[in-house]
Amino acid sequence: MRTTNPSTHTREEAGRGFQAIADTIMYRWSAERDVWVSDEEVEQTRAYLARVGVRTSALPDGRYTVVEGDTVSTLDAARLVILGLRHLRAQRHGHPRP
Repeated sequence: MRTTNPSTHTREEAGRGFQAIADTIMYRWSAERDVWVSDEEVEQTRAYLARVGVRTSALPDGRYTVVEGDTVSTLDAARLVILGLRHLRAQRHGHPRP
């Protein structure tokens, strides 16, 4: 009998969700020259970042606190997605981020 840890399964799905929308985001940004992001894209990004070990928390003003190693940053939604895209790109090219 095979069992699946629900939290692990959810994180894996979230990571695949972000990977699936990453190319769409990049295309939209390059075609429209506007870096807007939807709430769903931000949540997919946050789930992906959590999966790769980057903690995020929402702030009341719509920005996000990001803890990556010893570094703490405050980013708006678009920059948060850019951070996720950078991590994904590094993963796709076999260059793990420090």
